[in-house]
Amino acid sequence: MAKYDFIDGERIRKAHSVKRIDPVIRSLVTALARIPELRYIKIFPERIAASNVLSEDGKKNPVVTIGAQGMVGVELLIDVPHEIVQFYALTSDKQGCGRQIVDTVVGAVPEDWFLAVLMDWSGGFWQKMAQEYPRLSLS
Repeated sequence: MAKYDFIDGERIRKAHSVKRIDPVIRSLVTALARIPELRYIKIFPERIAASNVLSEDGKKNPVVTIGAQGMVGVELLIDVPHEIVQFYALTSDKQGCGRQIVDTVVGAVPEDWFLAVLMDWSGGFWQKMAQEYPRLSLS
């Protein structure tokens, strides 16, 4: 199994089932790590989860629960063969942090990749983000 210099085992971790980390995943993880509120980042097969809260089940997985009080987190689904990054979940109890996460993800994904939000229960947040970031597609 390959060693990755950006995975420190504390803030940034990877699931044991991850055998290879694609450059776009490395780019996303490195960019998300610059957001202080995202204290824990974990790479899963075809997915990244980042949050300020860890699960209490012993697995040390970042928790992303939409609308949870005091929580900041994002979960991204990544389809490398089809060059798609999908915002699966995004929550922020801190003003401006959701926008910062979107900006970070958009900036870390190659220009020719597709960025999508398939489920929007935000009450206007994603429409606003799609106006600011034309690359972002809402379904």
